[in-house]
Amino acid sequence: MRPFRLIAACVAAAAIAFAVPVANAQEKHQVRVAMLGPSSLLWLHAIAKDQGFYDAHDIEVQELVASTSPALLQAVSSGSVEAGISVADLAIRAIDQNAPIIISGAVLGKSILRFVGGKGVETAADIDGRPVTAGGVQGGTANLLRYLMNEQGVDGTGAQLVAMANSRDRIVALQNGQVAGSLLIAPFDSMAQRDGMKVLGDYTKDYLQTPLILNTSWAEANREVAVGITQATRDAANWIYDPANKEKAIDILAAFTNVDRELCAESYAFIVEQQKAIGVGLEVTPASLENLLKISDAVGASRESDQTFDISRYYDPSYLAGN
Repeated sequence: MRPFRLIAACVAAAAIAFAVPVANAQEKHQVRVAMLGPSSLLWLHAIAKDQGFYDAHDIEVQELVASTSPALLQAVSSGSVEAGISVADLAIRAIDQNAPIIISGAVLGKSILRFVGGKGVETAADIDGRPVTAGGVQGGTANLLRYLMNEQGVDGTGAQLVAMANSRDRIVALQNGQVAGSLLIAPFDSMAQRDGMKVLGDYTKDYLQTPLILNTSWAEANREVAVGITQATRDAANWIYDPANKEKAIDILAAFTNVDRELCAESYAFIVEQQKAIGVGLEVTPASLENLLKISDAVGASRESDQTFDISRYYDPSYLAGN
């Protein structure tokens, strides 16, 4: 069954709860944005709020926290919300199924997921044949974990994957031996390393992990607002790369996630300085989408579409350009 036909009643109820009246012309434009729980995936959103970038574009963001990534995509696809900070592979799959969604920018144009071994795991060989987790048991993160395992000489294609929605739960599973390896996002990778666990692998090439997505029907009818939220997010991306803003950026992440500041400083070092994961100028590179498909093919995952890759099917740069 295709995942974008129906949505659970709880998601519909959550969307209804955020269906507030539209602001009049003299007020800020209200935009409902679906997102997952607070983490480094939402760093640009937190910066745009704190530094007034939404305000500068006359945008007032109303947050809808979705319980799962498919629920988030369904909320944007159905028009229950106007925009979302999504998982790229699900957005691509939805677009391939003709969902009314378009990517307007790269919140994360490289992966901040790290392949971490559990207690007592020294090399990837130590996890061979044991349970691992990447969030879902199929899709983009599962494909990436299998790919990183293959790179380490372990059979990732036949790996026994366990579903665990968030990195906090995955750390507990690593600690108690429920899983032997996992993908973790910052700052949870740093938490694991402080607990004696090892990073076994990273993916350092272009990789669209988290895009900003828009409901196309809404975006076409509200062009100025769609441009505004995209450019406000771009302004946050430009701001975080300025070294003068480093300490403030760390403070913002620590406050937004309620995570120890030292851990957030390590996240800055990895995400901004080492990986340069945040989309520069929020631009989506063709390679960041093509590599998602290459990884999927490498681990034998099925595609939703057999069409020749065309970035314009998925990404519209005109919202960044403002034209």
